[in-house]
Amino acid sequence: MIGRLARMAQIGLCLTLGGAPALAQTPLGADEVLVSVEQSLPLLERARRDVDLARGEAVEARGAFDLKVKAEGLAVRGFYDNDRVKSVLEQPLAPLGLNVFGGYRAGRGVFGPYDGKAATLSDGKWTAGAELPLLRDRAIDTRRAGRQVADLGVEVATRGLDKARLTFFKDALAAYWNWVAAGRQLAVARDLLRLAEARDQQLADAVALGQTAPVERIDNQRAILQRRSALATAERLLQLSAIDLSLYYRAADGSPVRAPADRLPSLPPPPAGSEPDESEEIQSALARRPELQALRLKREQQQAELRLAENSVLPTLNLFSEVSSDSGTGAPNRAGSSFEAGVVFELPVQRRKATGKSLQAQAKLSGLDQDLRWAEDQVRADVQDAISALRAARAVLDVVTEELRVARELEGLERDRFQLGDSTQFLVNLRELTTADAALREVKALADYQKALVSVESATGQLVDRVPQP
Repeated sequence: MIGRLARMAQIGLCLTLGGAPALAQTPLGADEVLVSVEQSLPLLERARRDVDLARGEAVEARGAFDLKVKAEGLAVRGFYDNDRVKSVLEQPLAPLGLNVFGGYRAGRGVFGPYDGKAATLSDGKWTAGAELPLLRDRAIDTRRAGRQVADLGVEVATRGLDKARLTFFKDALAAYWNWVAAGRQLAVARDLLRLAEARDQQLADAVALGQTAPVERIDNQRAILQRRSALATAERLLQLSAIDLSLYYRAADGSPVRAPADRLPSLPPPPAGSEPDESEEIQSALARRPELQALRLKREQQQAELRLAENSVLPTLNLFSEVSSDSGTGAPNRAGSSFEAGVVFELPVQRRKATGKSLQAQAKLSGLDQDLRWAEDQVRADVQDAISALRAARAVLDVVTEELRVARELEGLERDRFQLGDSTQFLVNLRELTTADAALREVKALADYQKALVSVESATGQLVDRVPQP
């Protein structure tokens, strides 16, 4: 009667919701847990802040190419009274390390002979020019190297975020399948207790009629107590696994949620089809694993540093040019336009500082090469181990499934013998415990197989693609 009322209440609730099933009745899927991790896990949010930090550094590096405005004014009072103003616009350009500038200055009053260049005609003097490096700083300079390293740093941080997603997704799915397995194990414990409790009344009737010895019922009552203890242990295991899962399964506000037992799904059987090809999965992992991508990006950063260090060994040879025009009233010899051009050469004779930087950059690059090689070997081992574990899990599952089939058959035969008086309650209990043990190990084998599939997805880097990034 209670079950019928509960069913009617469920139907009424569904009708109230417009025919949609209640959320609590919807099995909790693995992808729903991953979405929760993607949206609400605090440590994943922390990894996103690292990406934001790297983007801020990239913006800062671009500031080296900002247009600069300089202005100054000077009033001189004394034997020589004069006023001066000067303003300059400077714009560094990335191509070829070119710098261009333009400006205006005016100088009015009486100037000493040592200060004659500060004087201009009444309308002032306009200038424009450029400086072009021919050797050092032509292919790369500090500003361009800094921008390149910062841009690559954004990609490195993004790969770090992908690595964090890969790690947390794997941990979340491991907790999820442990929770599902705990739920299935609890069901096995309940079924085992239900068998003993249902048989107890039958034994009581048989003992009352003198058909069965009292010891048979006492042994069954002992089995009931034992199975109640096992049920309490299974309930605790389910609660513990739900608490572990709540670290990853969260509400929209980020608070942990303990998944209710009525959302427990069934353990799916192994998918049909061939096992993954090891060589193909290794190649996929070498291309997709975020830590390898991050190391390759760091190598590009170090290559930029090496090019910058090698650039510092070169001598400075810069070509400069300037056009100016002075207009207004004043000394006739200042009127008109002028053009200047020339070169600047500079070379430290020993160049030990530049050579030392180059040697350091080469050593760091070589170290990154070794790190990358070791990381690739680790990825290969991860894929090999994951596929090996998957094969072993499938083999164990096949054997345990067959064992459970045989155990159930023996349990049924033993129960038939007991009904005919050819067996004892003790032997029936042993058969039931054997079947339950096989059922529990099948649950574990199914969960282990699912976790092995997750390990393969994680080892190959495919797991990060299961949930799109926001």
